[in-house]
Amino acid sequence: MTGHDVGGNHFDGESENVVQARDIHGDVHFHAPKSPRPSPNQVPPPTKFFTNNERQLKDTSKYLRPDEEAEHQAPKVVVLEGAPGSGKSETAHQWVHQHRAAFPDGAFYAPLEAGTDETGLVGEALLQCLLGVGYSPEEIPADLGGRSNLWRSWTTGKRLVLVVNGAVTAAQVLPLLPGAGNSAVLVTAARSLISLRARAGAEFVPLEPLSKESARKLLCRIVGDARDLADEPGPVDELIERCAGQTIALCVAGSELAGRPERPVARLVRELSNERRRLAALSRDHDLSVEAVFNTAVGRLDEQARLVYEAFGQHPGVGEVGSVALAEAVRLDEFDLQDALDQLVSAHLIREVGDDRYSAHALVRDHARLLAGAITEVNDRFIAFYVRRALSAGHAVQPKRGWMEALWPGFQPEPIGPDEAWAWLEAERVNVQAVAGELHAAGSELVCQLAVALWPFQEQGKHVDDMDVINRHAVEVATHRELTFAAGLALIQRGFAFRARGESDKAAELFAGGEEKARAVERDDLTATAVESLGISLRDQGDRGGARPVLERNLVMAERLDDPRRLALARMHLGSVAEPQRGEELLNQALAAFASEPYNAAKTRMWRGRRRTELARYDDANADLRAALEYMTEHGKHFDRAQVLVGLGDNALAAGDGEAAREHFLGAAAVCRTRGFAELGEQVQVRLDQS
Repeated sequence: MTGHDVGGNHFDGESENVVQARDIHGDVHFHAPKSPRPSPNQVPPPTKFFTNNERQLKDTSKYLRPDEEAEHQAPKVVVLEGAPGSGKSETAHQWVHQHRAAFPDGAFYAPLEAGTDETGLVGEALLQCLLGVGYSPEEIPADLGGRSNLWRSWTTGKRLVLVVNGAVTAAQVLPLLPGAGNSAVLVTAARSLISLRARAGAEFVPLEPLSKESARKLLCRIVGDARDLADEPGPVDELIERCAGQTIALCVAGSELAGRPERPVARLVRELSNERRRLAALSRDHDLSVEAVFNTAVGRLDEQARLVYEAFGQHPGVGEVGSVALAEAVRLDEFDLQDALDQLVSAHLIREVGDDRYSAHALVRDHARLLAGAITEVNDRFIAFYVRRALSAGHAVQPKRGWMEALWPGFQPEPIGPDEAWAWLEAERVNVQAVAGELHAAGSELVCQLAVALWPFQEQGKHVDDMDVINRHAVEVATHRELTFAAGLALIQRGFAFRARGESDKAAELFAGGEEKARAVERDDLTATAVESLGISLRDQGDRGGARPVLERNLVMAERLDDPRRLALARMHLGSVAEPQRGEELLNQALAAFASEPYNAAKTRMWRGRRRTELARYDDANADLRAALEYMTEHGKHFDRAQVLVGLGDNALAAGDGEAAREHFLGAAAVCRTRGFAELGEQVQVRLDQS
């Protein structure tokens, strides 16, 4: 700013952020993306065939119209209700199109219509919203809670509109809600979301089936110049009756009529009325009418396209489907598969959502599953593909871990680079978790293999819920099959999920259970892992004195096992809690062994910096901690980054620089708050209160 008017609220010049306040106690912080982008416009444009629902649009405006006096209130929420295919999405798109100018901070879109998964679909929706406003991938938390917190922080005080499409539960909607301001949220409901009235003050706008007049108008708009429906008034009336006012049914029927102008309308009516060709009678149950129209649309597909369509019904879970997985499942070559997919996209039965990735509405999956019947070969091939790739990719993330080879000596992973492996695992998280669920239900030992292979990816990526669920599956299957070694490892791995959540007592209980099973099968390496895990958990709780004897014991066991990598890890962990002089010596030894493991080398330097602070060697400590911070920041290791910032704060405070110490503590607190690291956040807050 170049100047100000003392007598009023006038500012001249330019400033990135301006705060108007009478008194400020403490610091003011702005948390914005590094590269802000223009106002996003993610909501799809309405179709040119939009028909009727003017009353619903008017009611929606009544509830969502921006209010200048509501700048600090919770966002306004409207839920559009109606049977599947009743036009809820198009009504939402149309409303946003009409009122876009009232929301200068953006129009955002959260597509949840693929299914009910909350951590996968909702987290992905938040990711796309945050990317849209300019956050880089490394700035965005990996977990759902962290993303929700960051989204709520960015949106507070802004005026934006968000469309949540295809919500099944209120729990899906709540993490997506913007912060206080003058924002509008428009939710299309796949099922009843009545609890949103109490939890978010939502208003509900029902969509009724189209009237005969509106249905006829919609059909005529879709058919256009392809044919004159006025020439067949009786059959058109029958077709409208068969479609029962469902927008999606009328759209598919109109597309059929436009695509086959030489065929009379009566032929389509007969097909929809034929009990042998439809999935259920067209009746007042609007869902059934939609399925019947799908059946007619699929009848127009060639054999290969129909095969691929049915594969969507046999695909595990509700995630996007990649063309590589489809090719293995249906055993088509690249060109035949692409031809089939193009047919399905053209028929609006599936959507292309990314490079060689496709999504199908839940109704399409249900219909495709019914068409496939009892045939399970395609499902089996999907599962085999995901298991094979997940085991290889998981192994590539941390190939020296050794547990896969110890438990399954014949294990041979496919060659895949670590970057490619990480990208594949991120893209297929939802599908792999669904496969794990099916393997668990079948009692297959493969779920135990998946739990072991995926743990490094889940631990480093902080996919805590995934880690919890798949290792619970593995414990149950391994226990049932009397695979005690695998059950013990799964217990320990699951303990890390609770440790990451700050539930240290539960983590310790699971580590103890893992140690008990390790002793039962006389596996000293697994026993040592359980002991080490318990020591780390105690350290992370701030109980350095309690962690020290546990990690001393772990070092003794590592020396007895004579495994160089395990010994280096044991020295690093004990060095993190040992007395300063001995701790530095242990960490020097560990660092020399981690020449080919940059992540563990950075962690070792972090702990060595902490010990050097205690030895009053502040410059040496600062050098170690700065090097560790650079690596953790560059590679998105957010928990470790927060730990390093705490170390830098402690070092600055010990060196007498209170201002720098507070800056580091505030940085650590921001990371903990954004990423949901509650336990570490409490430790940081104690330091802030004392500084």
